Amino acid sequence: MTEIERILQKGVVTEDFLKEEVICDFLVTTERKKLFAVLLDMLVEFDKICKKHNLRYYLDGGTLLGAIRHKGFIPWDDDIDVEMPREDYEKFIKLGDEFKHPYFLQTPYTDPTYFYCPARIRNSNTTALVEMFAYQNFNQGVWLTILPLDNWKKEAEPEINKIKSLIIENSTYMRLTNPHLDEKNQERVRNYSGRDPFETYAEIMRLAQQFNGQPTEYITIAVEALSSYSKKLWYAEDFTSTLLADFEGYKFPIPVGYERVLRIVFGDYMALPPIEDRGLHHSGVIFDMDKPYTEYVNKLK
Repeated sequence: MTEIERILQKGVVTEDFLKEEVICDFLVTTERKKLFAVLLDMLVEFDKICKKHNLRYYLDGGTLLGAIRHKGFIPWDDDIDVEMPREDYEKFIKLGDEFKHPYFLQTPYTDPTYFYCPARIRNSNTTALVEMFAYQNFNQGVWLTILPLDNWKKEAEPEINKIKSLIIENSTYMRLTNPHLDEKNQERVRNYSGRDPFETYAEIMRLAQQFNGQPTEYITIAVEALSSYSKKLWYAEDFTSTLLADFEGYKFPIPVGYERVLRIVFGDYMALPPIEDRGLHHSGVIFDMDKPYTEYVNKLK
């Protein structure tokens, strides 16, 4: 049984969900619909376990935007992001045994060559192979990212920059096994400190949590390095409670102040990007819903 057949049998989506269609002048192919089905299945599983353990979470980033603007996936998106208050996140990452194959809860402690900071849920029967890290021996199935929310102070941008440099260090570590790096990445590897990546990871988490336990006006995702500082500094009051938003026929929690959050992140969030900017969110990733990532990795050996 293929993974899509299993998800159809489980009833997460119907056959009609997989039909190719044009949405917002963008062709959503059956292959992308398969990706959406796998992602939605993981979100449903994640939601079930959070409810079981009374853990708080919110849809985040493009997933939150998709819920508000499209009542589901942004047609050109390719992943799901959720965020959890730090207290709930720390409880959640101890629940690895709750996820049975093909689901896998991934942290550096469950998958010891994986050193992204946020935890992820992976579907082990699928492929989302990041070509840069293709030789790194960790689970590279399709992912759902879980991001911790920490208390933060507006004037603490230098602390974010410290965290960012450490994230880059561990990202460099994950390049060490790749024999086909371009010159820029080879130079990055040559300058690698050689520090134990677990020590680096622990320092990132310590710095990210330095304001927890203090009343702060803001919260942020301190362990994520890609967004500009101004776009990830949010008002704590916007996360004091949740609303339920429609997402592909399901309802999932979003922050009560989602409108202000979306304006901070996206500006005029209801406006669509230019057609030429509607494409895969993550470049350099091989997606395959019909084969496990191990089939691709084994060919590299």
